[in-house]
Amino acid sequence: MTDEEMKQLALDSGFTHAAFMDVADLEFDAALRQYCVENTCGNYDRNYACPPECGTPGEMEEKVRKYKRALVLESVQPVGSVMDPEETKTAKKAHNMISREFVNMMKKECSESSAVMAGPCTFCKTCAQIEGKPCRFPEEVYSCLSAYCIDAGKMAEHCGLPYWCGMDKVAFFSIYLFN
Repeated sequence: MTDEEMKQLALDSGFTHAAFMDVADLEFDAALRQYCVENTCGNYDRNYACPPECGTPGEMEEKVRKYKRALVLESVQPVGSVMDPEETKTAKKAHNMISREFVNMMKKECSESSAVMAGPCTFCKTCAQIEGKPCRFPEEVYSCLSAYCIDAGKMAEHCGLPYWCGMDKVAFFSIYLFN
């Protein structure tokens, strides 16, 4: 599949924007892990895709650096207010749903690939970590940009994508990683 075909597939899948970049150009900042530690989403130490279970900042960067290329996927969705957590949670869920669908389509094209999502893994209604059990679907676990310590603002800037869209629109990012 050519880059243009892949980008068009992403746009046809429901993303507002899609842009390629080299993985080497992604910027990592271990200080971003603090967003996870503050546990505003409630998944710290309660989800296999989230810290501390997912790995240290260095281990997470190493997982990403195994790949050469990244397709940055962005959805921009209208909301009444970006300050409304229920609205943004619904928008994030919709973004991650199309991200998973896109990744599953791409797995048929490229078996050596991975993804970074826009929030904690929600593949299972209740994460097995809470139950003290092994992950039921380890091949479906994708961590978020904060867990990876990827600077989303710099990534968006590098790709020429909007990061802040105002008080009435919310932007979420996923990354499809491949060689």
